[in-house]
Amino acid sequence: MKTLILDAATIKKLVGIKEALKAIEDVFRLLGEGKTRMPPKLYLPLPEFDGDFRAMPAYVEGLKGCGIKWVNVHSQNKKRTFPTVMAIIILSNPSNGFPLCIMEATYLTALRTGAAGGVAAKFLARPDSRKVALVGCGVQARTQFQALMEVFDIREVKVWGIKDKETREFIGEFKGLKKVDIKLSPTVEACVKDSDIIVTTTPSRKPLVRLKWIREGVHINAIGADAEGKQELDSRVLKKAKIIVDDIKQASHSGEINVPLSRGELSKKEIYADIGEVVCGKKKGRSKKGEITIFDSTGLAIQDIAMANLVYSKGLKLKGARYVNFVSFK
Repeated sequence: MKTLILDAATIKKLVGIKEALKAIEDVFRLLGEGKTRMPPKLYLPLPEFDGDFRAMPAYVEGLKGCGIKWVNVHSQNKKRTFPTVMAIIILSNPSNGFPLCIMEATYLTALRTGAAGGVAAKFLARPDSRKVALVGCGVQARTQFQALMEVFDIREVKVWGIKDKETREFIGEFKGLKKVDIKLSPTVEACVKDSDIIVTTTPSRKPLVRLKWIREGVHINAIGADAEGKQELDSRVLKKAKIIVDDIKQASHSGEINVPLSRGELSKKEIYADIGEVVCGKKKGRSKKGEITIFDSTGLAIQDIAMANLVYSKGLKLKGARYVNFVSFK
């Protein structure tokens, strides 16, 4: 037996946002049904290098493999001409431990996180949502937007970014979309005002979105807070909203709720549900047109394994695929 090796270019040809949406919705349902095993995400902080590493293992019943993702976040990597986030997944046979596949997972990380936002919005946003606000315009904003475009009939998109040049480049990528008016917003307030869905994807450690700026009935995908001390939403937004997390332990440590919890501005009793409970039907998603809903996404290892399993199944059918003999059977 040999181990399949898949690089980023190959993976991009094998899977896109539509398949990712289905895979992530399915694995969230399995999460709600108690058919997943996932230890807490392990952080290895390296402040002297302006970064950290994260180890994310998981097993999902019914899939061919279990595995682990090793991923970094280095905030200064753009200056070094490296991506801010890079990742590798090792997918193993759960019955004997054999490494089935080693795959590049930077693209998959962006894809599965975007798909998670799309699935959350499907269950939590108003079905007639047409206006989207993107607070942040990096890699993650792209897959979040692509996922929302698959789920809703989006007609207006407002974009705010820290750097005007990057914001204009982002808008230029999607300017040709039919029936979608996409435009730059000079401030966060202008961006989120009157929006049906707000997506925050920044590394901010200070609240960017204020309660007085948002409308009743808005849904917010809070994506950017993925480490202790990060926060994109004013605590008063959280206090008024129905909060759904992907995982309460991770979110409490490193999600959007981590700062308000640590300061006593929010309690765990105020967390309505996790996304698995909503997707599998144990708890309702949106119950009132005018309620504010928030999805606090920290990124789950089960999402990575669901995507890796999908990619591996497709990779086995590739002609000329690369295999390496890592394991000796002598």
